[in-house]
Amino acid sequence: MRVLLSLLLVLLPLAGCAGDAEGLLVERPERGPGVFQRPAECIECHPQHVEQWAASNHAYAAVDPVFHAMVRLGQRQSEGKLGQFCVQCHTPVGLAEGQTEVVFDEAQGIWQQPMDDLQGAASDGVSCDVCHSITDVHEPRNARMTLTADGTKRATIADPMPTQAHGSAYSELHASGEVCGTCHNVTNPKDALVEQTFDEWAGSSFAEDGTTCMDCHMPPRLGRAAPDAPIRELHDHTMVGVDVSLLPPDEFPGYELLRDRSAELLRSAADLDVAAEGGEIVVTVTNRAGHALPSGATAERQLWLEVVVWDDVGQLLFESGTLDARGDLRDGLDGHSLEPGTDPQLVQWGQLLVSVPDLDGLDGDARDARLLQADAACLPFGRGGVVDGSGITPVSFPWQANWQCDHLIAADGDATARFDVGSAGHARVRLLFRSFPPYFLRELEHDAGLDPDVATRVPTVEIASRWVELSGAW
Repeated sequence: MRVLLSLLLVLLPLAGCAGDAEGLLVERPERGPGVFQRPAECIECHPQHVEQWAASNHAYAAVDPVFHAMVRLGQRQSEGKLGQFCVQCHTPVGLAEGQTEVVFDEAQGIWQQPMDDLQGAASDGVSCDVCHSITDVHEPRNARMTLTADGTKRATIADPMPTQAHGSAYSELHASGEVCGTCHNVTNPKDALVEQTFDEWAGSSFAEDGTTCMDCHMPPRLGRAAPDAPIRELHDHTMVGVDVSLLPPDEFPGYELLRDRSAELLRSAADLDVAAEGGEIVVTVTNRAGHALPSGATAERQLWLEVVVWDDVGQLLFESGTLDARGDLRDGLDGHSLEPGTDPQLVQWGQLLVSVPDLDGLDGDARDARLLQADAACLPFGRGGVVDGSGITPVSFPWQANWQCDHLIAADGDATARFDVGSAGHARVRLLFRSFPPYFLRELEHDAGLDPDVATRVPTVEIASRWVELSGAW
């Protein structure tokens, strides 16, 4: 009888964090490569599932060039203390197989974590075997789950057909959002909430009504799980979200397909209502998603309103939410654009990661009081992000932050913005989204060797657009 060995992987703390964070727990018969199966071994019986997964962000997780650049920079800046924090979700197999050890390169004088040469199933990111080996979720956060690599695949089919390829078992856990929450809720080792998608969903009417993550991101259809299986309810394994491949089109499958489907999903996520009142344009955005807008790695997302007014001969009268010469929003934060603060009416939703002084080492009521002060110091993006003189410093990357300023549209919520236009004319209002701002990618280009061509592949999606005529009687 095989005895399963348990390996508990404990993350190294970042300097100044509250303490260690327990991560992935793997149960397996032996150490070393080859324990986890690769999707190529699944394709004979599950060709549709593998084809869908191959174009998904789960398949992209370990080859994403932005992720690679962030790992390089994060390990250098944290002097290796970032540890396995990022890879535990992007390549759980790589972590389990010991392929992602953080080492100090004495020749270069920097800390490194190998990501370019992952072998076998580690290079597959979040593969079939990862999700279908989950046997427990200790907490829907920071990969706090157990993977049991015992050859049994777990899913939501109550009476799976026996097969010689692997063992099969019904898993109630796989019908819940907690499976997704393990990697779609992320608290960094300094306790900043850098991804809150599961918590946003858990507090929404979607969760109350029993609508899960899978209902939207893995919509059901009828089909055969395997060629000789009966007709059942299956789920789309493309798992569409807002991220798309930023590799060259021929280096990752489904390049245009995923972009089209991602844009379609975004267009269903919000309603846009526009009206003219006196000298103002009033815009209301209603969230139709099952979580906040935007969501995910929120500090990297940009959701904003573009408002442009022209007169009868096409002369520009007013603009907000337009871009500078490098493609950046003209918000009030130094380093974000060529023209910081020149768009004071900018309405942007997202997250600003910050470093709050005198926070590390506090706990209990003292910490809560300091965070209330930090929250009060958060300003809209157009007005600089934080109050001058507060001592709070905006930062770019998750490992640098000990708190966050959230400017999000809550699940089941809406947000209303007023633009003082002050002129008659023809106004166009657009709700726009992109997954990465140019200034963020430029920093990775400069400091972490990110290929500059990556930025050219980031799509801007028009979620909704409205025209409104402004009265000349103002």
